[in-house]
Amino acid sequence: MIYFDNAATTKVDADVLKAYIDVCQNYYANPSSPHIFAKKTENLFLRAKRQIIKSLGLSDNYKLIMTSGATEANNLAIVGYVLAHLNKGNRIICTRYEHSSVLSTFEYLKTEYGIMVDYLDVDQNGHINFDQLNELMNEKTILVSIMAVNNEIGSINDINIIGKIIHDNSKAAFHCDASQSIGKVDLNYQNCDLITISSHKIYGLKGCGGLIIKNNIIIRPLAIGGGQEDGLRSGTNDVASTVAFAVAIKKVCQNYKSNFQHVLQLFNYLFIYLSKNTDLYEINSCINQTPYILNFSLKNKKASVVTEALSMNGVMVSTSSACSSKKEAYSQSVKALGKSTQIYQNTIRVSFSKDNTLEEVKQFIDILSKVMKEIKS
Repeated sequence: MIYFDNAATTKVDADVLKAYIDVCQNYYANPSSPHIFAKKTENLFLRAKRQIIKSLGLSDNYKLIMTSGATEANNLAIVGYVLAHLNKGNRIICTRYEHSSVLSTFEYLKTEYGIMVDYLDVDQNGHINFDQLNELMNEKTILVSIMAVNNEIGSINDINIIGKIIHDNSKAAFHCDASQSIGKVDLNYQNCDLITISSHKIYGLKGCGGLIIKNNIIIRPLAIGGGQEDGLRSGTNDVASTVAFAVAIKKVCQNYKSNFQHVLQLFNYLFIYLSKNTDLYEINSCINQTPYILNFSLKNKKASVVTEALSMNGVMVSTSSACSSKKEAYSQSVKALGKSTQIYQNTIRVSFSKDNTLEEVKQFIDILSKVMKEIKS
């Protein structure tokens, strides 16, 4: 099997799994209990959270709230912040190519609370216009949510500049979904107020994510109960997954340069092949982006048919984000680039990991070429 769907999820790293099992077997106490064993477990939990924050180059100015994943973290950040600041304004801003857990949450706030949503356009390379961001912000804007790396096309947003623009020109908070950037792109998160992170995108466990919050930021909890996680996310803490997440994030950040260079080689090889066959493919990704994602469209075939044929031949790719592929028959992100219907309805996303090889890319090209010849339409 050739697995090129790493933007959807990654294989769990052996060291990460080892850490998880160790905690499950040796630190299984409920960290909220009053006895010594629970205190040891709680200390392990708190150390792991500090390690995650440290791995991102952030200071003690931030705290981490563990969640079940990026979707919950995005909901906690957006809904939690807006509900806590309804008395200060009623306008929020995001791009048209955010993850579905952000776009759907914005629509929810619009429908249920009458919040006004302003959408940023993106250019043909998937980048926002800083001038438009400036123009959209006013005294009623309370939150801006922009992802660091797009999950479908791989474009990178300069969140450091974006954060500076937001803070220099408004009182709004800046939320950034960094699920696809951690360990893959070298970014400065210091100008972010709320940061969403996900474990299973970086060889960690599924069902584990987090929301990093600057200490001066106030949000409302979405779950009420025992008061865990500073009262922002009640429920028994998953210590084992958190420790495993700390191992995963430390490892990808330490190996960032070597992993990046390796994946860049894979990206460039496939990019060159696709660019030589413009009668069949249109590349939606660009060179100046993360090499972990390469998105292209079929000019005269159905992506769903080709993807199924690739799967039958042992190659696993996707047509869009895993969180939207069953709901929409097209790529929201590619549509936002201003592409034609044929192009945004027939995308294929190839997403690499540190474990993929150049030989796999070569095999993929051979299989893709064979499938494209065999399929009539």
